Amino acid sequence: MRTNAVIICFVSVLYLVLCILGHHHDAPKDYLKGHNHARASVGVQPLKWNQPLQGVAQRFLNKHVEDCLEGQLSAVASRYYGQNNAHNLVSEITVAEAVASWVEQKQYYDYHTNSCNGADCRCYTQVVWRNSTHIGCDRVRCRNGGTLVTCIYRPRGNLVDQRPY
Repeated sequence: MRTNAVIICFVSVLYLVLCILGHHHDAPKDYLKGHNHARASVGVQPLKWNQPLQGVAQRFLNKHVEDCLEGQLSAVASRYYGQNNAHNLVSEITVAEAVASWVEQKQYYDYHTNSCNGADCRCYTQVVWRNSTHIGCDRVRCRNGGTLVTCIYRPRGNLVDQRPY
C-alpha cells in the first residue's frame, strides 16, 4: 500500500514539474508525418527520429521558455545540426501547424535557380534536405503564453551552392 502511495506522489510531482516547464512531449510520429510527406513529394528518403537530437531541441527550448523568441543554436552546434523554429507569441501552436508553416515556404523556392523568391524558404529546404537523415524536435509553452517549436536535423542542410534534392 505504501509503495502505491509513493508511486502516485512521484507521478503527480513529475506531472507538475512538466506542466511548470511547459514542455509538450508530442509523439515523434507527429513531427515525422509532415516532414516525410513533404520529402516523399520530392523523392527524398524519410527522416528517422533521434532521441539525442530531441534532447538538443529541449535544451534549446529551455533557454527560450521565458520569452518564446526564436533564436539559433550556438555557432559550434550549427556546424553539425540544422534547425527550424516556429512560434506564436500569444497562443498555442501545434506540431502540425509548425511543420506546415515550414512546408508552405515551398512556394518561394525555385529549384532551377536554387534560390528563394519573394520570401524566405530555408525552413522548407531544411525539411526536404536529402542528406539530412535524422530529426529530433520538441515544443514548449512559454511563460508569456506563447508556444515555440524547434526541430533539429542531422546532418544539417542549407549548404551553400547545394540543392536540397
